[in-house]
Amino acid sequence: MQKNQRLSSMIDHLLRQSKRYKSVHLAAGTLISFNDQQIHAQWNESPLAQTTLTIRRVPAQQQCMVCFEKYQPARVEVSCPQCGSVGAKIIAGEEFYFESIEEENA
Repeated sequence: MQKNQRLSSMIDHLLRQSKRYKSVHLAAGTLISFNDQQIHAQWNESPLAQTTLTIRRVPAQQQCMVCFEKYQPARVEVSCPQCGSVGAKIIAGEEFYFESIEEENA
């Protein structure tokens, strides 16, 4: 299985804290290359496997650099639905971070 290096770094960070966690909530953009099953598989192979992992998917949003229309692309590379231009700035969809972490009570 290919490992997501960003997730590996995040897991390592949590393990260095010497705390026990009840749940972890992760935000992951729809444009990242790993799907939920791959993220859960890597999480379940880590020492944090007993910690509940919840993933919230952040939908992709782009903004046309010609007409400034904001839209949600159906695919990674699409033309603007307003003017047909192919130049766009990604506004959302590449996120990958912890939204919240709940520690176990001692």
